Amino acid sequence: MQQQDKRLSQAFPPNSQSNSSYIAEIHNVLATIKIDDIGFKDIKFRNVQTKRDIAQLKQLQLEWFPIDYSEQFYTAVLNGVNSSLIAEIEIKFHTGRKERFIIGAMIFQQRHSKSKYLQTQTWKQWFCSLFQTKNALYIMTIGVINEFRGRGIADYMLDQLKKRVLESNKTLNYIYLDMIVYNEIASRFYQKNGFICVRVKKNHYEIENQLFDAHVYVWLPN
Repeated sequence: MQQQDKRLSQAFPPNSQSNSSYIAEIHNVLATIKIDDIGFKDIKFRNVQTKRDIAQLKQLQLEWFPIDYSEQFYTAVLNGVNSSLIAEIEIKFHTGRKERFIIGAMIFQQRHSKSKYLQTQTWKQWFCSLFQTKNALYIMTIGVINEFRGRGIADYMLDQLKKRVLESNKTLNYIYLDMIVYNEIASRFYQKNGFICVRVKKNHYEIENQLFDAHVYVWLPN
């Protein structure tokens, strides 16, 4: 008999048994309110600013990803070494208290671009890039809680990165990321947003005592 898929996140290996319970407080809070009353206009976007942001981010990333991110990673996010964009909502409790909760997050950084990821460039784009500073934006992590998926939050965050590339006066060549091969939902999402798979990294991830390849997805401005 086929084992039931209990994963909360498709980033975890198929048939994983370590991703069946929510961790973050936001899920319990949302169970007490009408989620449909929260529209996109009620979602605020900003960068990580406080230790409370980091505490929430840690819990969410444990739900979203099968990778244990180090304290150095989160310190770099808080200090702005790793750039961030979070989506948050404000919840008003029956006592009158208001509290903000993260429902989506993207962590990224600027890196030197690599010619091997520019296979889809036109000859003109490649020639022009020879006379520009060669940098790119690397998406380290991106996720949205399940209750708010399909509302355009991740699309909006990607659009903000694309806008940054387009406004960089060609100092930023492209956006890229590594994605584990079995995550078909993520693959469709990136393809819908104009990303192209340009490379396979063999045995790039070791997760739950298994080795998995990674696809490198790249977005290039027109």
